Amino acid sequence: MNGGPMGPGMMQGHPCPGGWRHGPMRKGGWMRNAPVPMLMPIVWRHAVDLKLTPAQETDLKNWRAQQLKEMPTWRQNMQVHNAALRDALLNGESGSAIVPLREAVLKDHATMLEHGIQQVNYLHKILTPVQWQKATALYKEIGSRRGPWGK
Repeated sequence: MNGGPMGPGMMQGHPCPGGWRHGPMRKGGWMRNAPVPMLMPIVWRHAVDLKLTPAQETDLKNWRAQQLKEMPTWRQNMQVHNAALRDALLNGESGSAIVPLREAVLKDHATMLEHGIQQVNYLHKILTPVQWQKATALYKEIGSRRGPWGK
């Protein structure tokens, strides 16, 4: 299977403003310190090594399709909230003017954290104990390397 259950090219970065390439397997120092391990990209990239069953692959595809449906709205709301707080701070707002903006940003961060935890729990549920052990071992190995993840 080329590219795992998500198809070829799933781990490629995509161009962003400024010519910088961004993708799920790029990492910085923050990645090693992230509160929620990013296991899903590892499962996608190592689907053959993990010996995912056709049922697991179908389940992963369905899960991903659902996430892709919800993500644009969630991402857009987060960008709006971030911009509103940033603009208010740059315009010298303080006190009660920024409280609701700050709360919206904090709620977005809590939602992002919860999505990450749900993703890890989902993978723990659908992977066999052997697959789970291998995926978490790969995460630890990849996280200790220097340079882009998976390279």
